[in-house]
Amino acid sequence: MSAKNTQLPGLNVYRALAVILMILAHAARVQTDMGTLRANPAGAGLFDWPLLGTLIIEPIISAMFLFIAGFSLVLSLRSSRESASAWLARLGWRMGTLYLISVVFALADQGVQWPGVVVSSGVLGIIAVGVFTTGLMLVAPRSIALLAGSTLVIIGITYALDNARASVIGLNAGAGGMVPLVVLAYLGALTGMIYQRAGLNGLGMVLTATLLTGALALASSTPWITQPPTTIHQYPGDRVQAVWHSLLDVVGLYDGAVYSGVVRYWNHSWIFPLRALPLLVAGLILFLGLIRHTRRPALQFLDWMGRQALNLYILHLVLLAGVELSGIKPVTGWQTLLMVALMLALAPWLLRWISFVPLRIHWQRSGTGQAS
Repeated sequence: MSAKNTQLPGLNVYRALAVILMILAHAARVQTDMGTLRANPAGAGLFDWPLLGTLIIEPIISAMFLFIAGFSLVLSLRSSRESASAWLARLGWRMGTLYLISVVFALADQGVQWPGVVVSSGVLGIIAVGVFTTGLMLVAPRSIALLAGSTLVIIGITYALDNARASVIGLNAGAGGMVPLVVLAYLGALTGMIYQRAGLNGLGMVLTATLLTGALALASSTPWITQPPTTIHQYPGDRVQAVWHSLLDVVGLYDGAVYSGVVRYWNHSWIFPLRALPLLVAGLILFLGLIRHTRRPALQFLDWMGRQALNLYILHLVLLAGVELSGIKPVTGWQTLLMVALMLALAPWLLRWISFVPLRIHWQRSGTGQAS
């Protein structure tokens, strides 16, 4: 089965699953009693468990984003009518916009934490770097060797950092440690190239190979994630005041108190890609094999979610930020799930008027319909 010039609704639904899981994980953190429930899961109710579950598997969810993005890039490049340079320029513009958006979110969340606000701005920043560097290697000669070599080098760098228990912000520390997560995009691209040549049979061979390496990785006692320390500056006041104080401090207009604190963000360990890859490939085979059309309304909505994945991801962060600032937060699992359902219901209407990647605002012209 050739993947060229074919529609893959199963891929969009797979991507939609990743979006939904990430929205649930982020929404869980807004719930007022989630800290208590994570410390004592025995007190969790029926509607709390979907949220707790997504927090437990969150490292795999972010890996899904990168893996699917890398796989999709191969299909995008092969089906594009643009030249390779034009395709890469368009990808660079989109990923540059995404990275800037991630910096804005990091700034709004913790103020100016230099250099973390620029080099470690969160998952969106990692996606932007992973996708763009994958695109660079796909248009270069010997792309397979570049992708495979980069994967080995980055896993080796992460191994060295983990072994030395080193903390390098932007690499394995901070709110967005790049390594080894970006290699999931490279592995997704390599998987996509095999799919281009051999279809689902090729994916079956990939799964067989990764099951072997995954089993060996599971035999190791190395943890799935690490928690290297990151030093941050803390300012007095609520979140808005703290961010404002940090901005004033950057320009030398702040003379109040500044405290140093240590935060331990979790980051993927060097062995994580080896353990997670069989699961990601198996999910890809399942969705591509089972979902070949979207005649049902539910699948049509999921297909739309997958095609709008980045915009939907950013939109839900904006909406959750509004919930945080309002102070009206869900206090139980069913309220959090209802909030998520409302956000998803509003998303198609909201995304008619605004696009984040590419950044574009739509408006209504009198008597002429919608324009952008």
